[in-house]
Amino acid sequence: MSAEAGIGITTYNITEEAIRGYSMRQDGQTQSKLGYSGTVNVKFFPEGNAFEDGYYISYIMGHRNYAQDFYTTTPAGIDTTVNEGFNWTDFGFTLGYQSRPSERMIVDWFIGGGIRQKQRKTSDYVEEFDPVSGIFTGEYQLIDSKNAAPALLGGMKISILFR
Repeated sequence: MSAEAGIGITTYNITEEAIRGYSMRQDGQTQSKLGYSGTVNVKFFPEGNAFEDGYYISYIMGHRNYAQDFYTTTPAGIDTTVNEGFNWTDFGFTLGYQSRPSERMIVDWFIGGGIRQKQRKTSDYVEEFDPVSGIFTGEYQLIDSKNAAPALLGGMKISILFR
């Protein structure tokens, strides 16, 4: 068996942009900020030695946080900034192959499935009609949506050994 843990930073969310186009909105613009990511992976090597070439089965848990600011001007002419964000948390199992092309390098290919929990915080302009004054008033509100869906997990990791 072996265990891995990793931390990192996230910046621009290419996948969400390609699917939903969150930065291409008519009423303002978005700017990506630094976020964070982390992963934990526990591997079981049925053939034995985890330090040599071999197949493995693993449990993986990963989290990615993408942050962005949404800049806009309200119809009343007030500049507004809203902190938006996207979180992905994956839980799943993968099948992989780990090879050692050199004494100081490990290449790891893996594919599997799991559950992805998504949380999106995006802003939307909400108007309300006041029947007493007869005036529409509005403001930008942060809308929090959550869902879970099946996920195809896969990738490649390259490790350099410093010893």
